[in-house]
Amino acid sequence: KKSKMHQCSVCSKWFPRPSGLATHMNSHSGAKPYKCPITSCTKSFAVRSNAKRHLRTHGIFPSSDHAATPAQFTVGFDAPIISDVHEVSKLPAKLRWVPQSLATRT
Repeated sequence: KKSKMHQCSVCSKWFPRPSGLATHMNSHSGAKPYKCPITSCTKSFAVRSNAKRHLRTHGIFPSSDHAATPAQFTVGFDAPIISDVHEVSKLPAKLRWVPQSLATRT
């Protein structure tokens, strides 16, 4: 497994991905490439996730890389299936919704 790992040349720490090593190298160089996009704010960060978290202090809650654009994906739901129709006075003790994709499975 170590053969596919990437090692820091400064402190010998290992990382499974080259991007992780690149982010880690910012801690040795002092680089802070992730700047706050708010013009009145002078904060910069070495780690992208920390910069995204910082945006909350400005009331910005990014949910993805494209926070300024509308969501590209929406979560949909299958229409419910009614397997048996009961009279209101004779409803079963427990009703359970089953998604259409699982309705045919036994």
